[in-house]
Amino acid sequence: MDMDDDFIGEIEFDLSPEQGAIVTRAIGLASASRTDEFGAINPLIAIMQWWEANRPEGDVVGGSPEGTLVEACRRYIATHGRQ
Repeated sequence: MDMDDDFIGEIEFDLSPEQGAIVTRAIGLASASRTDEFGAINPLIAIMQWWEANRPEGDVVGGSPEGTLVEACRRYIATHGRQ
């Protein structure tokens, strides 16, 4: 999955098809549910900001950036709706 953001440049994640589906679902949910302009334009960043603010204290996901991204998206989906 390739992501391009104006201020941080291109980011590339090596996601499995299952991981890609989770991230895509979370992005769709975040874009549809956000009322602020930033969240609508940058849903993945909004998800990661939500993750930083709402993950349980001491809950640190180790490993790859892909693992952190997928876990944040899983929890975002679990918290913000089931589709």
